[in-house]
Amino acid sequence: MVFEIRRKKLADMMKDNNLDAVVIVPGTNMYYFTGLQLKQSERLSLALLSKEGELTFIVPQVELTKVQEITSSRIFWYTDEQGAGKALSEAKKELGQLGKVGVEYGNMRVMELKATEALGATSTEDASTIIDSLRMYKDDQEIELFKKAVQIVEESLEATLPYIKRGAVELEIAAQLEYEMRKRGSEGTPFGTIVASGYRSALPHGRASNKVINSGELVVLDFGSIYRGYVADITRTVAVGEITDELKEIYEVVREAQQAAIDIIKPGITAHEVDETARKIIREKGYGNYFTHRTGHGIGLSGHEAPYIMQNNQLVLKPGMAFTVEPGIYLPGKGGVRIEDNIVITENGFINLMSYHKDLITL
Repeated sequence: MVFEIRRKKLADMMKDNNLDAVVIVPGTNMYYFTGLQLKQSERLSLALLSKEGELTFIVPQVELTKVQEITSSRIFWYTDEQGAGKALSEAKKELGQLGKVGVEYGNMRVMELKATEALGATSTEDASTIIDSLRMYKDDQEIELFKKAVQIVEESLEATLPYIKRGAVELEIAAQLEYEMRKRGSEGTPFGTIVASGYRSALPHGRASNKVINSGELVVLDFGSIYRGYVADITRTVAVGEITDELKEIYEVVREAQQAAIDIIKPGITAHEVDETARKIIREKGYGNYFTHRTGHGIGLSGHEAPYIMQNNQLVLKPGMAFTVEPGIYLPGKGGVRIEDNIVITENGFINLMSYHKDLITL
């Protein structure tokens, strides 16, 4: 079973890193290692994996059936009236002293850290690096889920284009995109949908607003789907009516830079090299100061995860890594362009999971 294989790999890495256990909180890592989809709430939920590969859960009664459906591991549960102290006390008696425990520094809250200490951890250490090093490599099953997620975003974009016109409101377009994705099986969105028109398209994270779209404007559409936990993340920039020559120029520069960065991808090059390929073209065209973010980020169960395609990241790209390539140019007060595809490294090169064309669409 895939989750058992992943836990075995993590347990082996714990031994190599002198960790006695790892505590995992609800979220993508818990799903990756156990298959259990829980959300962090006011009720404490934890999964604890020992270096021997034994799995233990601490959960509230309201989640008990859900956990029992996916595992035969030890479960310590508590009622709302009892509070988590009961389950923690029982677990500590059975588990004994935990020793050095790895935790998710980026995801763990103080409540969960205190619970880890109550379980008998003598010290804690960030385990994010070893967890990321496992999640960074996608297997064939994960890639197939990516493909379905990509199909959802591409079909939803095509279905939404007729709604993008003069007089439409950004929030309405965002709602339409999300509706189209839901119809096609998306489980939600991994981040706030970006629909940024006109001067707002120069905001890299221009979440949809009440702004009305006008003729002569660029519209940046950056949105994502989730299919069986896995994320697709697409950006396309379209024009409404006739736009200025300057805006047409930055569109073509971004398209050229994005394609050049994709074309060099293969095992053995670094994340920095991919970033620099796109950045150099934009810089040489005179727009270097207007490309204000990294070229890409990893995708998987999270919308943003390792590897990060950015300057000075000397990480060597290897088969199984999945990430975005999304350079942009943002001219304050005028408009911006971003184009984004999802890439998977293969043994001999790469697969671009996206097939939606990148010619400038004028609506």
